[in-house]
Amino acid sequence: MSHQQFYQRIKSTFSIVFIFALLMSTLILTSIFLLDYIKPNGLMAVDNKDTLIINNVNIVSVITNQIVKNRQLVINKGIITAISETNSPITSIARVIDGKGAYVTPGLFDMHVHLYDRKYLMLNLAYGVTSVRNLNGKKMHLRWKQELQNDEWLGSNMYVSSPILAGVGTHVLNQQVLSPKEGRQQVREAQSKGYDLIKMYGYLSADIFEAIIDEAKNINIAVAKHGPHPAKGADWSNLKDLQSLEHVEDIFQGPLNYQFDHNKLQLIAKKIKALNVPIVPTLETFKHLTELSKNKDNFINTLSLDYLNPLHYDIESRFTVNRWLKDTSQQSAYHVKKLQFLLEIVKALNDHQVKILVGSDAGTMYTLSGIATHNEMQLLKQSGLSNFEVLKAATINAAQALEIDHEYGSVDVGKVADLILVTNNPLDDIGRLKSPFAVIKNGQWLDEAKLKALKISAKDNDNYFWSFINLVEDLLTRAIF
Repeated sequence: MSHQQFYQRIKSTFSIVFIFALLMSTLILTSIFLLDYIKPNGLMAVDNKDTLIINNVNIVSVITNQIVKNRQLVINKGIITAISETNSPITSIARVIDGKGAYVTPGLFDMHVHLYDRKYLMLNLAYGVTSVRNLNGKKMHLRWKQELQNDEWLGSNMYVSSPILAGVGTHVLNQQVLSPKEGRQQVREAQSKGYDLIKMYGYLSADIFEAIIDEAKNINIAVAKHGPHPAKGADWSNLKDLQSLEHVEDIFQGPLNYQFDHNKLQLIAKKIKALNVPIVPTLETFKHLTELSKNKDNFINTLSLDYLNPLHYDIESRFTVNRWLKDTSQQSAYHVKKLQFLLEIVKALNDHQVKILVGSDAGTMYTLSGIATHNEMQLLKQSGLSNFEVLKAATINAAQALEIDHEYGSVDVGKVADLILVTNNPLDDIGRLKSPFAVIKNGQWLDEAKLKALKISAKDNDNYFWSFINLVEDLLTRAIF
């Protein structure tokens, strides 16, 4: 082959590669533009126009720990407008429903989830989780939030954090912050884009950590911090009055320095109580990890993995789950011991009257939306919380942390009708909330048939291509802006 022929072939190959790259870039950019218009099949419509009168129900008070029996609920335009005795006179045209002696509680909040698909919000709702707080926000979450607010489809309420602000060495799905100035800028940008709060890791230098919190306070946007302790070198006082602190596992890894130290735990619990900040234990994600480590594929086979978004199922399989499947029996035994100690940490916090919130970390390691929330509630019960305390953690405590308790969190006149109905008293067994008789979402009645339809539809989630485009959109948006 002559030099001229060789260079001509190189030129032709480069042209083909260039054209292919151009076509792929055009396809991706066009697809990103179309994300505002493309939605998966099977989204359920919002239909809350009816005035509802629900007779013969018992109201569970998450404020007083009492049952108010034989009540009639009137719901109009999504708001509870009256609570009176059963069979009180009806003065307007309404859909009348026999509650059959069911117990009514507020809808549940899961305060720590990771959402990778719209259908996760439908699955949450099917289990009575009417509100969630997503703690690694992306542009797609802001899009979904707007769609929900526009009543384009039916799903749980969603509160969205900023992308996770983290330090040197963090992975590509988080937002790396390298200076205090950049930290302040990220806080302002998150607020301007419509995120509800800032999510930050503790793996930041003290000056960046303090700058992020200070800027958030300056512009009045809430902060949730990974780990109930300050960044290395920073003072505990920086944590005061944050929206929440996440993961009791990080108490074990941080202040307790991996020691099963019960005496020091009491001191740490006392210090956290002084901060006036709620704790989100996320016990379920560690319990899940322990099951993967101990029982491996036998545990995985018990999970309904078809609820998982296909792209993020692959990501979790490759980068998270496989790690725990390789554990030895000695490592598994350590996880079992550590899980028991995490339950004791929660008990110590509760004994010191630290406010507890329910947060499952659903979306990690094959944990499933809605189901994980109820698993978390059971683990809080095992930690020593009463059924009433668990219900408070999943309802009014969360609403207070989000500063929306004037609208949500209890069954009261004037509040949004996000409610669960169950056939037996959940104050006797909190697990009864997992199988609702009905769910009411913003005044829309969802009976058992509709809840089943939500679960079925939740398996028909976004395909691999559109999930990949959402991921690319996130990477490009954060890289450019």
